Amino acid sequence: MRSSFFKSFAAKLAAAALLAACACVSASAQDAQPPKGRLKLDSLERLTSKAEEKVEIEIDGALMKFAASLLSSDDPDERAVKEVVVGLKGVYVRSYESKAGAQFTDADLAPLREQLRGQGWSRIVDVKSRDEGDDNAEIYVLTEGESVEGMTILTFESKELTVINIVGSIDPNKLRLLEGTLGIPHIHKEHKKQK
Repeated sequence: MRSSFFKSFAAKLAAAALLAACACVSASAQDAQPPKGRLKLDSLERLTSKAEEKVEIEIDGALMKFAASLLSSDDPDERAVKEVVVGLKGVYVRSYESKAGAQFTDADLAPLREQLRGQGWSRIVDVKSRDEGDDNAEIYVLTEGESVEGMTILTFESKELTVINIVGSIDPNKLRLLEGTLGIPHIHKEHKKQK
């Protein structure tokens, strides 16, 4: 999560946000409904008091186009991100690392799981580890007909919690290219087996 690619990409997105704020004023933004698949992440704000470090990423609308235009087609990592960004309406990430002595619990994700019980959402991965240091992971997809129109990834352990909400048309094969970058965890990694 702390890779140089992530920091470089975050800096480019910050520049894109500044450009978008200066260049675009949308009159319809006040009346706009959030896109289908967009989760309300405000329930996670209360975790800030437990966190030593917090990462918050919100890329949507004009920012998504700016972000795509800033990515290089020559760099393999950035090219992979660019391929995925094409059909997306938004990417929203919240990641917390706890302070010494503080812990995250399964209950911290309950408000999000409630939203993910809504129409169209299906849980496709549920990994629960008995090892304290190992990640727990859940992956949900929002389908419409035969297409995937959204994805939410929840990873958590006692000292770290990450939520990724991706909205828009997603090719799961391309999304897999992003594992390990942009705060997206290695979904296909092997977890320790219990003895």
